[in-house]
Amino acid sequence: MKTLILVSHPKVDESATQAFLKTSADSLDNVTWRVIDRLYAADRLDVIAEQTQLQNFDRIIFQFPMYWYSSPASLKRYMDDVFSRKFVIAKRGLKNKEFGLVITMGDKLVDFQAGGREKFTISELMKPFEAFANKAGMIYLAPLIIAQFGYWSVLEKQKKLVDYLQYLSAPMPLNLENREKWLLVRLKQLQVGKSAQQREMLDLIIDSIDSRQDQIDDLKMNIKMIRDQEE
Repeated sequence: MKTLILVSHPKVDESATQAFLKTSADSLDNVTWRVIDRLYAADRLDVIAEQTQLQNFDRIIFQFPMYWYSSPASLKRYMDDVFSRKFVIAKRGLKNKEFGLVITMGDKLVDFQAGGREKFTISELMKPFEAFANKAGMIYLAPLIIAQFGYWSVLEKQKKLVDYLQYLSAPMPLNLENREKWLLVRLKQLQVGKSAQQREMLDLIIDSIDSRQDQIDDLKMNIKMIRDQEE
């Protein structure tokens, strides 16, 4: 699977959050990182080339800081320029591709809920993107929110790193089974070049996860049998 990250950020080079995410994304194969603002700054946006490139990816991620409950202007400009009706509707150029949002913000996530200070959830505020995905025939993924990154502990950053990498490359939906499958692949990749002792330790972790997967499969089978009997 190939993933394209389209970053919209007017000051991306000054953003510690984006630097963290870029370093994280660079650890994955088949993930491409592009900054929309740089394309426009260099006057290098070729609409046909962009449309062609988009078709080469399976998962497309818009990544941006939330500006007044939406994205920065460069992303709107990109969508207006590249996502023509001919490309999106007539040619169905984005059909069946996965479409996700990685949203960074300085506000507390708890404020964005019914009864919270902001009154609306992030999902509600991002409905225009979901509507676009629906119109384009894309598979819309629940947004990944990164709130108040500067206040996080090292442990919190490590946890979000895993969440982010899975959002970019794991099979969807991000349920327990798919998360564990993704983790197994990553652990096996980590074994390359490690010492015998390190490989042995990783083998123990892999075996433990495999065993848990077998238990989950058995549980699913038992539940299915019970449901079949009830019918």
